Amino acid sequence: MADILNLEELHFLGIKVVYKDLVDKGYEVLNVRKELDINPQILAKKDGIFQMIVVKTAYYPDMGIVLPETIQQVRKLAAKHDATCWYASVGIANANGENDEEMSKPVSGGEFYINYKGLIPFPLTKK
Repeated sequence: MADILNLEELHFLGIKVVYKDLVDKGYEVLNVRKELDINPQILAKKDGIFQMIVVKTAYYPDMGIVLPETIQQVRKLAAKHDATCWYASVGIANANGENDEEMSKPVSGGEFYINYKGLIPFPLTKK
């Protein structure tokens, strides 16, 4: 039996999905960090504007979520660098799963269904 992707592998797969989307849309990707505890994961540039992108990935049926403390941390960093903040939520399923339980266990070297709808602007701050 193939190994189920661990959290680091799942996270890195989500980053690769977002990276490809950015390149396809004409972004210049300047840096990628794959560590789970580093935010943002991707630093890119488009139309002369720096973009900080937080990627969060989850097992099917969930989607990655960004925590409020991560939003605040990245916002502060972005303000120092005059950058725009984005969030990318990715969900990954085992494409060979025949039910929800099997689909929630993507395996190394397997086929995947990817749920990703593009970049989402950071939520507005509450005053």
